[in-house]
Amino acid sequence: MTDREKMLELLDEFKNSIVKLMDERDGLTNEAEEHRTARREAEEKTWAAEEQVKELTSKLEEAERARDDLSAAREEITELRTKADEAEASKSEAEETLRKERDELKKEMDEITGQLTRVSELYREASAEKEALQEKVDVSDLLAIYITLIETVFYGKPHARILYTLHDVKSAITRKNIVSSTGIQPAVVLKAVHELVAADLVSYDENTQEVQLTKDILRRSA
Repeated sequence: MTDREKMLELLDEFKNSIVKLMDERDGLTNEAEEHRTARREAEEKTWAAEEQVKELTSKLEEAERARDDLSAAREEITELRTKADEAEASKSEAEETLRKERDELKKEMDEITGQLTRVSELYREASAEKEALQEKVDVSDLLAIYITLIETVFYGKPHARILYTLHDVKSAITRKNIVSSTGIQPAVVLKAVHELVAADLVSYDENTQEVQLTKDILRRSA
């Protein structure tokens, strides 16, 4: 083999080596690109998964807050229902107590009115017929009985003393002033005022605590 042939053979081998190296380079390049693509896809999937985790975590937190709010609302509703039931029971009890006290007051007032009416009749009868009676009737004695009855039975009651006070001032008066002018204990005055309101004799403003006559019993002239 001549030198020229040897040179050509070496050139062919060198050419084949270069082609092989270029093919391997292209293969490595393609493989690297595939690896980059796979890595990028993996990163994108990882980011998407992280976003889903964040979204699910946020929804879970919202659900937990909603559950807590619902539980608190249920407790509040239960508490309000309990208070409403208690208020209704208290209202019914107060109305029943007020009705009983009003009936007792009316009965007591009827009894006092009957007693005063009877004394008045006795006084008129005694005054008109004292000369015809076999025994002289002392009209002053009957008058003393009448006055005593007013003072001890009627005026001694807080209701009557409040009515006398209102007739005297002829205008609305606060409960505090009634207490100071009558000397009656505040709790007794308040109870008597409510009973007089129930009997439609006075009106009472809870805000101003003013009491005013709604019926002029004594019919005094101005």
